Amino acid sequence: MAGRSEWWVSSFYKFCRLTSEEVQAHQTWFGSYMESSRVLGLVVLAEEGINATVAGERGAVDVLKTYVEAHFGEVRFKDSVSEMCPFHRVSVDIRREIVASKNDGLPLPPGDDHHLSPSEWHAMLAGPNPKTVIDTRNRYETQLGMFEGAVDPDLKSFGDWGGYLDRAEIPRDQPVMIYCTGGIRCEKAIFELRSRGFEEVYQLRDGILGYLEQFPEGKYRGECFVFDDRVALDAHLNPTTKAGICPGCGLPATNKFDCAWCGSVCFCCDDCRPVWEGVCSKTCRDRIRRHGCPTA
Repeated sequence: MAGRSEWWVSSFYKFCRLTSEEVQAHQTWFGSYMESSRVLGLVVLAEEGINATVAGERGAVDVLKTYVEAHFGEVRFKDSVSEMCPFHRVSVDIRREIVASKNDGLPLPPGDDHHLSPSEWHAMLAGPNPKTVIDTRNRYETQLGMFEGAVDPDLKSFGDWGGYLDRAEIPRDQPVMIYCTGGIRCEKAIFELRSRGFEEVYQLRDGILGYLEQFPEGKYRGECFVFDDRVALDAHLNPTTKAGICPGCGLPATNKFDCAWCGSVCFCCDDCRPVWEGVCSKTCRDRIRRHGCPTA
């Protein structure tokens, strides 16, 4: 991997009914192809579809995308370029759901159900009519950025979405707008809303990433967490320089330090700060405990 100047990154998902035999066959193909072509990333397969983010040389990623469209139908790919490698390995996992909801009773999303394009979403946000905007992501994601005026449900995981709706007092006389990183969680979140009697509900097609591609200076404030080594992307979809992964809890953090042992840039969250402030890893922390901080 050394010497590569840029990585072509592609994120995509598709809900579609698959048999267990098809899931196994796709796992075999993705694992073999990605290993041989040096495409890294995570592919999640289930009998309800596929959810993936991959990175590699552009031509190799294009071959993978051709396979996806040939076997899964039309797919919306969200592509970007990164100077750093977002992943360290190939993971092709078979799971019960491609996005965990803790609700096995939800039907398979039909696709394009009350989706708003980024421009339609932007216009609706800017309009004078009352609306309720809700972030469906986890609390560690919302801490890095949210849409202006959005409600943060303070979710520990997306599986808590249904419980939040049961106790939330969401106005029923105005539209409800929901969003997430790339759109996949909203595909299931909108069904949860409708099962509770909400009819005028909308979701942001392609999520925050799709919106920032068109409106980097729009209504989104802060950065967008992504589930790879870039940690988060700024408004122009460049890897963050303001956040990193806390070595204590493994969640994103914005308290920035230089490691007292190795000198590398590190981050830690407020909760882990008493133990992890100023060190980038357990290894460096243990070395300081044994030897003290190195002198200049």
